Amino acid sequence: MEPEIAPNFTYHELLLDLTARYENFRYVPVLSEPTPQCEWDGLSGFVHEAASSIFHDDFRSHKAYLCGPPAMIDACIRTLMRGRLFERDIYTEKFVTVGDGAKALARSPLFKHI
Repeated sequence: MEPEIAPNFTYHELLLDLTARYENFRYVPVLSEPTPQCEWDGLSGFVHEAASSIFHDDFRSHKAYLCGPPAMIDACIRTLMRGRLFERDIYTEKFVTVGDGAKALARSPLFKHI
């Protein structure tokens, strides 16, 4: 049975469809702080910790597509690299605001290109 989804999951239906159509695509929603109102029974906490647990810290032979705030992207990159996934297989899009400033868009010191 699918858990009730919090209203802010973007492209949820599309991602479920992709999961059903492609065996090499996996979509795992994670809520950082579920509320009692959403009746969430899925994974919760930090997304990089959830990924680490699901993949048993071994990301070799995978690709990662990350989008979110800079701190989340950086935490995910560190986790992925510890699990042997490297720059050529990691794609990112940082969600920033004007208040974040140029530093938020700076490249990760772990990478040459992203």
